[in-house]
Amino acid sequence: MEILQNKMRIGILGGGQLAMMMIEKSSKHNIEFMVLDPSERPPASRYVNCIKSQFNDEDSLDKLIDYCDIVTIDFENVPANTLKYIERTIEVLPGSKAVEVCQDRLKEKKIFKENDIPTTEYRVINDLYDLSQAVSELGTDTILKSRKFGYDGKNQIHIKDNNLTNVWERSGRAEAILEKKIDFETELSIIGVCTKSGDSLFYPLVENFHNEGILNMSIAPYKNDDLQEKAESYHQKISKALNYVGVLVIEFFLDDNNNLIANEMAPRVHNSGHWTNEGANISQFEAHIMAISGMNIDNISITGSSGMLNIISKMPDNKFIKANSNYKLYDYGKSERLNRKLGHISLTCKKKEILISELLKLKEKII
Repeated sequence: MEILQNKMRIGILGGGQLAMMMIEKSSKHNIEFMVLDPSERPPASRYVNCIKSQFNDEDSLDKLIDYCDIVTIDFENVPANTLKYIERTIEVLPGSKAVEVCQDRLKEKKIFKENDIPTTEYRVINDLYDLSQAVSELGTDTILKSRKFGYDGKNQIHIKDNNLTNVWERSGRAEAILEKKIDFETELSIIGVCTKSGDSLFYPLVENFHNEGILNMSIAPYKNDDLQEKAESYHQKISKALNYVGVLVIEFFLDDNNNLIANEMAPRVHNSGHWTNEGANISQFEAHIMAISGMNIDNISITGSSGMLNIISKMPDNKFIKANSNYKLYDYGKSERLNRKLGHISLTCKKKEILISELLKLKEKII
């Protein structure tokens, strides 16, 4: 594993838990970080001084540009114009084109289609008439999803028997897609690392379980060689189309016929990869920083089975967590709030059935 000899400076737009772990897990490399975030004490401030600023403040962006060699992101909703402003002078990885695609559900669907990657059936919605027509074609077992700002189940409305005028008003009349629900066996994600030299390295498929649209639990590996190969090939098509560098995650539905149906992408390190901190030879966080820095990554390997349980809304009493040396607690230092990700617990076991049993016991105690 190559270590940079000259100290590199990396800027991160967004100071949340993902930025925090990128900094923490890259501590052995000769890198300095600068973080820009609009909040007072974001999680990343545990490790570096953060510039408190809105993402469109050019004076603050100029400080980032003057100090840093490369800029990356810790969440996908950084304004694309901010990334383009920085790109005039220094590298932004992943680039603004890739992030802009991942910010918009319609653009995601189109790039999947252009690369022969299956998606759910959908229609473009710009007004109430579009919605009425789409429901007449796809039925009421459908979901209206805003094209932007729709992560963690936000800005999504199930049609069912709801009045369409009310649905359109509740949606804020935002540009959207209407998506047909499908029967699926489970949800999977592929975490890939794209290097500057054009190579791709992959973690095994991860099985994900959601609650009200928010990721609740992840288990890896999901062992299926055919699906692994197919997911990797889909990932390589997309990363090539986007000229992508860094960690890119694609989430899939696995349907009843064992087909991978692309759902959405994340142009960043991802919640479903938290288990890699303990369960892989190199975490997704370190891999992302190494990739955008141009460092060589020899291989990615795992030991046994690993799982992650999100802590949402309220932090649990962690005495029982500390009592089990196999549990690793990550506390993001955030104030409690409904549906807010406050931390996670990860664990690794030799046998998958033991891992699942432990995760389910843990889940009962922290909910």
